[in-house]
This record gives sequence, C-alpha cells and structure tokens, in this order.
Amino acid sequence: MSLPENILGTLTDRELLVLIYGEVSAVSEAATDHEARIRILEAANNQSLGRLAAAGGGSGAVGGSVVAILLKLLGWC
Repeated sequence: MSLPENILGTLTDRELLVLIYGEVSAVSEAATDHEARIRILEAANNQSLGRLAAAGGGSGAVGGSVVAILLKLLGWC
C-alpha cells in the first residue's frame, strides 16, 4: 500500500506505526503461506521419488533373479 508523500507528512507517529505494522503483517502472512505451499509440493516430490526408487529397485531385483535363473538353467553359472 503506497501513499502519496504529502499524506505521509500529515500522519501522526501512531498512524504511521499502524500502517507499518499492517504492511509487516501482510508480508509475514504471505511468507508463511508461501512456505506452506512449498512444503506441500516438496512432500509430493519426495513421495514420487520414493515410489520411483522402490519401483526401480523392485524391477532390478526381478530382472536379476530372472537372469540368474536363466544362467543357472543354461549351465553358465
């Protein structure tokens, strides 16, 4: 909220402090809200990374087992 210079000169100290407090409160709430939204996105990203890691590990284990069985049946191992 910006006020013209001539209005700021006519305000009392108390009125200026109330204006400043209102601005600080608005900025503080915006920062808190922003951090909360980022935490939600970060949690979703971490969850998807965990699922991908589990799927990759599982498919690697299955693939390794299949190869080991095939090698055993073919007599290579």
